[in-house]
Amino acid sequence: MKKITATLIKEWILLRRDVAGLLLLFLMPAILIIVMAMVQDAPFRDYQEIRFDLLLVDEDGGSLAREIKSGLKASKNFHVIDSLEGSALSSGQLQKLLREGDYHVGIVIPNGATAEVVNSANIIANNISRKLGLGGTMPSRSTRDNRYVRMYFDPVSKPTFRTSISFALDRFVTYSCSNLLVQRISQLSKLAGDSAEMNDDFRKVFAGIGIKEEVLNDTQGDKTYINSVQHNVPSWAIFGMFFIVIPIAGHMIREREDGSAVRIELIPHALRLVALGRILFYTLMCTLQFWVMAGIGLWILPLLGLPALYLGLHAWVLLPVSFAIAFAATSFGYFTGAVFRTTNQAMPFGAISIVILSAMGGLWVPVELLPPVMQRVAMISPLHWSLEAVHHVILRNGGIGSVAGHILFLMAFGTILWGISIYKNVSRARGI
Repeated sequence: MKKITATLIKEWILLRRDVAGLLLLFLMPAILIIVMAMVQDAPFRDYQEIRFDLLLVDEDGGSLAREIKSGLKASKNFHVIDSLEGSALSSGQLQKLLREGDYHVGIVIPNGATAEVVNSANIIANNISRKLGLGGTMPSRSTRDNRYVRMYFDPVSKPTFRTSISFALDRFVTYSCSNLLVQRISQLSKLAGDSAEMNDDFRKVFAGIGIKEEVLNDTQGDKTYINSVQHNVPSWAIFGMFFIVIPIAGHMIREREDGSAVRIELIPHALRLVALGRILFYTLMCTLQFWVMAGIGLWILPLLGLPALYLGLHAWVLLPVSFAIAFAATSFGYFTGAVFRTTNQAMPFGAISIVILSAMGGLWVPVELLPPVMQRVAMISPLHWSLEAVHHVILRNGGIGSVAGHILFLMAFGTILWGISIYKNVSRARGI
């Protein structure tokens, strides 16, 4: 026990003297979390809370145009602009403003659009009337294909933005067409002698049909959504934890170069106890690092206008999870220091391997977006298992049972690397 305690004290003294190592452990991950959370805030919000200026040219003035305008104005995401300096906006002005980049989206409702919808509704109603034997008909003509509602976008608009706007507009057009069709069928019914009144409130008729989003959480009052904070704080905290490979490998190689490792190896039964003390010290440091980063998400990021980090309904589960991640990260650093002989070998390997494992593990891009082969390869990355364990707790409100497999994998990963490192150190000691 004395050897382990002495190792803990020695490692603290070495780390305290290594200012760059301390900055690497705490300051750099903190800066990375703050910068990445702020940079990715808008993409993660995915336009949900952004209000866009939308240019609208109404050349029709009919019910279709009124339905589209009222629907867009009722939406929380659009600020409809249909006039400039007191005069109605023209199609030419709309296109000019979009080309200049002042606005991102514009809609032109052409003259005769409502008449075309009415004609189409009459054709369908007449077909229904003929099949049902109602006898009445509505005036109709052949359809035209040049009265569609036109949408214009700023050339730099993203495809996802264009798709979302198109879906919203299509919903308003579909509602207007359906409403007109019901009205025409109602009129034909009256012409056939049916005195019953049809319900004219089309919205109330279909009020029970639609889409409502529900959150899969344990409590109805708990509404948690993925945002830049929920993604970036655990991702870059784990990334910073695994960068413990740099100070650990550096200290181990320097000890071999200055002869300290030889003196330890000459003490009977000291090698394994010193290794245990070093693993324990850096595991505790990495665990502390994780909770410091979590504290930044809880208290610092909200001061910058970002959401506070949500730790889930079972936040205590993050204690064993963070310890298992820290043990895996520390063992990887110890393995790197044991296998490589010089810092010129160990440092590039440690840094590049962590970057590769983080990219494979979903810290940069969600694993679901990777090719199928890469999704299978991602399963070997300890950073993937680390991030999945944290996500199970803070996003899926999982308990200890849901992350038991992840903890077991991380502990097994760390134990295997630690065993290989001990074997390597013992073999090196025997060769002295």
